[in-house]
Amino acid sequence: MSDLLTTRLRLVPLELGHVAVMHELSVDPEVRRYLFEGHIIPIQQVEDMIANSERCFVERGVGFYAMYIAIESDPNDGAFVGFCGLREFENSDDIELLFGMQPRFWGRGFGQEAARAVMQYGFDHCGFERVRAAADTPNQRSVRVLQRLGMSFCERREWHGLDTMFYEMNANEFAQQ
Repeated sequence: MSDLLTTRLRLVPLELGHVAVMHELSVDPEVRRYLFEGHIIPIQQVEDMIANSERCFVERGVGFYAMYIAIESDPNDGAFVGFCGLREFENSDDIELLFGMQPRFWGRGFGQEAARAVMQYGFDHCGFERVRAAADTPNQRSVRVLQRLGMSFCERREWHGLDTMFYEMNANEFAQQ
């Protein structure tokens, strides 16, 4: 497990030291509109999510990363932005891209920047052939991030009781960008 660096972000593998900031993110009403099925998740569930991420890093080479701003001239340099990473898609061997950010950092391109770095790592270092992603249809910010990444729309269907859009990208498509 190693850090990933982008032009403006430092991505650090999630560990138990991130429980408090991840829990704070999960209770934000704006974040909960599209993540965590609208529920305030207990700290134990955050700890389980981080433990599963650590397991995924060991078994598959990827997991979730905490995102921090790495722009010396930015007054928010070093601030926790959110998380981004890859995991096994629910009930599948597919790999899923997932990200969540503090609303005060929405619209600055951090989600796309982090997602691109995580996908690059998954394709180049882990040998994944395809990455999938799901977004609640009303969550047009996330849908636009997936589209700007070059992911292709696959289907729209109900998932977990929500109107959901599914996207994917294979390694060859990613390499051609």
